[in-house]
Amino acid sequence: MLNLQSNSGGSYIRFMAQTKSWENSSKEVINIESMVMDLESVRTGWLLLAVGQRDWVEDAQVGVKGKQPSPDYKYGFSVKLFSKPTGVVEWCANGVGVTKGFQAIYNACDKLADQNPGKVPVIKYEGATSLKIGAGNTAIPNFTLKNWINRPAALDADPADADFEEPAPPAPPVRQAAKPKPAPAPVQQDDEEMFN
Repeated sequence: MLNLQSNSGGSYIRFMAQTKSWENSSKEVINIESMVMDLESVRTGWLLLAVGQRDWVEDAQVGVKGKQPSPDYKYGFSVKLFSKPTGVVEWCANGVGVTKGFQAIYNACDKLADQNPGKVPVIKYEGATSLKIGAGNTAIPNFTLKNWINRPAALDADPADADFEEPAPPAPPVRQAAKPKPAPAPVQQDDEEMFN
């Protein structure tokens, strides 16, 4: 259990609860459908998000709350996701609705992880459910677990390597045509035979 409750650099995505949409690190609205979730990358901790400020204080152990640095920090999570449209991105959040949505899909995947060694889950975004909290409103992103696939190489690439591209599958071996057999050497005939 992650026990997520609410009281970096590189590419990232954010879930925008007010519009139930996703935004990338360039502040562009993006369409998220299916993504690979790297369960090994999941971290929990205290996150401070403010205008021009971001500070992350990671738990020593996932799901075991460390000391809250100040009341401005809310408990949240960080996870690495991969899809062809976005590449590898970090999703880090501490909002009530978003942590509820993430915890639900994380728990579903974590239960089946031992049955899928060496594989990673593919999750699908299924819209969001509105939620009223006190005087405010939020939204919970809904996900379903589609299937498990072999771990994409992109998840292990250095995110600082801007030139990284997902490697193409190896080309099938080229079959070489059989070498033609040499024609038999002509039989040498005596001069007499040639004119007979």
